[in-house]
Amino acid sequence: MRGTEKAAGAAGATADDLRVALAELVRGATALGESLSGAALSQFQTYIDTLLLWRQRVSLTGASSAVDVVRFHVLDALHICRFVGPDHRVVDLGSGAGFPGVPLAIARPAATVVLVEPRRKRANFLREVVRGARLTNAAVEEARAEDLHGSMAGGCDVVVSRAVWALDVFLALARPLLRCGGLVVAMKGPKADTEVRTAPPGFVAGDVVTYELHGGVARRLMTYRAV
Repeated sequence: MRGTEKAAGAAGATADDLRVALAELVRGATALGESLSGAALSQFQTYIDTLLLWRQRVSLTGASSAVDVVRFHVLDALHICRFVGPDHRVVDLGSGAGFPGVPLAIARPAATVVLVEPRRKRANFLREVVRGARLTNAAVEEARAEDLHGSMAGGCDVVVSRAVWALDVFLALARPLLRCGGLVVAMKGPKADTEVRTAPPGFVAGDVVTYELHGGVARRLMTYRAV
């Protein structure tokens, strides 16, 4: 155990914090109907560890503990699992600290996840996570979303982003990437209620999923289907 505590502390989180965080992750995932394997939990530990280490020199998240990373970021990301099936190709636009793309890659090992991030330091962080957690189903694209329209056009099942763009801008960026019938999921806070909900050309509006994170933090998943 001493060796574990030393390694965990050196990597950016204490062993106690990680134990509590992983226990909370298991409870939260179970409540969502998700069963995480031992291998997945090990990958989540590596991810959280790496995130807390890198945040000391790169602006990635305001969360300063493993528990807060789980409560406000990882469990938020796992709400997207309901939309991701085996063999789906998922694109996380503006991935930043890896939310929701990295948790999706861990929880859905049979899917393929592309983490799109234009900023070099954050892209390097994502590459380190992919290597360290051995995410063989994830890849990092250091590019702007609008630069993907040639290489990924029409080949994606799900395009997701977590509060990066206004809804209309995000839908315009996502549409060329989607196959017919593919899904856009915009992860938003309560201010999303002020955004225009009408589906633009090329989409039909789907459900709006509402839920709360720890402490009553309100969240929205706004979905659109490509037609």
